[in-house]
Amino acid sequence: MVLGMVSVIAAWASTAMYEDLISIRRIANIQEETRASMASESAYALTLLYLEEDQKLTGNLDTLEEDWAFELPPFPIDEGMIAVEIVDTNRFFNLNDLVNDQGIVQPTHVQQLQRLFTYIGLDSYLVEALVDWLDKDSLPYGASGAEDSAYYAKDYKIKNARLDSWSELKLIIGFDTNILKKLATVATVRPSKNQGKTPININTAAPFVLMALFPNMNQDDEAVFFENRPYENESIINQQGWRTGGDSSRLSVFSDAFMLRTRALFGKANVREEFLLSRNGSQIKLLSRERRGWQL
Repeated sequence: MVLGMVSVIAAWASTAMYEDLISIRRIANIQEETRASMASESAYALTLLYLEEDQKLTGNLDTLEEDWAFELPPFPIDEGMIAVEIVDTNRFFNLNDLVNDQGIVQPTHVQQLQRLFTYIGLDSYLVEALVDWLDKDSLPYGASGAEDSAYYAKDYKIKNARLDSWSELKLIIGFDTNILKKLATVATVRPSKNQGKTPININTAAPFVLMALFPNMNQDDEAVFFENRPYENESIINQQGWRTGGDSSRLSVFSDAFMLRTRALFGKANVREEFLLSRNGSQIKLLSRERRGWQL
């Protein structure tokens, strides 16, 4: 009987010790995740101050020669590490610009994005599925359009409204992780401006983005134009022979929105976040915050 009781007590003690170890590890994980989130918060607060100061120094002119445009190496912070990257979103094509504020398709912008897809090696038919996700009507756009009937097997319906975040693209027929990786080099998701004419900064724009806006622009033209950046005024486009048939109305030399990307490592916590910021003069506003990944 005594031996039996000893065995029971030993088993209970072993189980209790294991549960205590699990609880301790769980608490440690929560602490590490909290510290990583706090590090991202600190990077966000510093970025607000930094962009405000940049506006005071350079006014309505943003180029890739400014300090914010340079990638910073990861640096240690409070027994952890954080990496920070600031990218202006005006260098990209805003996918929400495919429709205007009333949800009506803008064919010119659709053609621009189809050219852009072709330039980066993606099937242009995907643009039609994206259009149907955004527009208000229920008619398929083009031969490869995808309205409600294409989503019957899904546990959700087509949105028929603009995108709220980049990750929402995964819900659209045909858009997978590999496609999104390529698309991220030339496109962004942000609130649309000026009835679907979000400004594109010629001083920071990705080469293929400008080529998509100006179909007569070839790679030689692109090389010469980008070699002479930065420009103080978007009217420089009027001096280019390839401007004919292009879309000059969307061009700018300043950026009004920025993406702050952070990666914080504390112990086993690995937290990635994206902060979308709008800038109007010296006023900086947080538009969205999205956690891109967290693992232990």
